[in-house]
Amino acid sequence: MPGASVALPERIRDAALPVVEGAALDLVDVVVRGEGARRLVRVVVDRKGGVDLARCERVSHDLGPLLDAMEDLDAGYLLEVTSPGVDAPLRDRRAFDRVEGRPVRVQLRRDDGRTEHVDGTVRAAEEDAVVLGTDDGELRVPYDAVVLATQRLPW
Repeated sequence: MPGASVALPERIRDAALPVVEGAALDLVDVVVRGEGARRLVRVVVDRKGGVDLARCERVSHDLGPLLDAMEDLDAGYLLEVTSPGVDAPLRDRRAFDRVEGRPVRVQLRRDDGRTEHVDGTVRAAEEDAVVLGTDDGELRVPYDAVVLATQRLPW
């Protein structure tokens, strides 16, 4: 089978990347679950300022024919193009940059090994740290100290 040496999610990612970038979005993740006609192909996209339904529809429309041509998917599949949602973990500079200005909760590891939760608003995603605005002022958290970070709902 052509391309069998490369895992299906990787091949889908390779096909999706130019489509997603053409819609001015970032490709966050590709998830493939199930088998045969019950297979779900989830393409997770985002961008600074958020993603609207029209952009998801555009990616779905443009990506569908490329996936239809993949032999591994010839039994059928359901394509879902979605944004990460507020509970998706923020892992790196790009993820924090996309949520600049939004409230987040960060569990961070202190130098002494303790962990602590900090609530704040993302002010900037620098090269090696995220800058949060907190009730106590600005806090710079190196990415390697982040144990877990997610967006918080503003209410």
